[in-house]
Amino acid sequence: MVIFETVRKVNVHISEINTYMKLNTNPTSKQLAEIKSWLVEEKKNFNEGFYCNWNIIENSFNENKLFVLEFDKKIVGFITWTNHQKKYVDIDIMEINRSFRKRGFGRILYKKTEEFFAEHKYIAIKLFCAPENSESFWKKMEFIKFPYRGYSESELIYYKPLINAKELSVGKFLANKIELWNVEPYELKEQEPKWTWEIYNNNYPILQPCNPNWNLRLTKNGQIVKEDKIKYFDSEKEIEFGPFLYLTLTE
Repeated sequence: MVIFETVRKVNVHISEINTYMKLNTNPTSKQLAEIKSWLVEEKKNFNEGFYCNWNIIENSFNENKLFVLEFDKKIVGFITWTNHQKKYVDIDIMEINRSFRKRGFGRILYKKTEEFFAEHKYIAIKLFCAPENSESFWKKMEFIKFPYRGYSESELIYYKPLINAKELSVGKFLANKIELWNVEPYELKEQEPKWTWEIYNNNYPILQPCNPNWNLRLTKNGQIVKEDKIKYFDSEKEIEFGPFLYLTLTE
């Protein structure tokens, strides 16, 4: 294959090949046709791949939300995505050309894409693992499984923060804290919170997948200051972005 002949010529190890690869965030119609060609072949010869989602891929191209990974003037793989509220991103489809698989190019494509979204100030990436066997790859990319949110949604939904988020705290007797229950206020009873963040240090925001109806409580100096459903918790600023609670704290 051309790629490995090129690698031998420049005398680099496969782990260093990232230097020679380019994430093209504005591919051409010719490159789109190249992707279509190898997806058609994959469907024809192996009866698999994402040609069945060609309408999504083509729409992503038209909306400038198709990225391709290039090496030696060839397309190694592509990724399509959707942004929400200019806050977080869904990865819709990612595929590596069969000729380039099992060589670490999926990791390179994802990492370059992650860097792009981080540079553009998105707070998180979300995705659905399809096919199911892709779950192990996304776990290696440090994605975290969504908690059960009370909806009829797949257990294969994952996310990854793109920001430094506040770490969870342990302890019931914190004087200053944010607590989140995975139930609505009327279901609360004597349940302990599912997640707790101590707010002695407010450098980082809270980022947590959630149901907007879950109960959220703010305690300062040992006194409950505010408590309500997430969607009603703060009338002055937005803290709910799609499936995420995103809460910045000030003294």
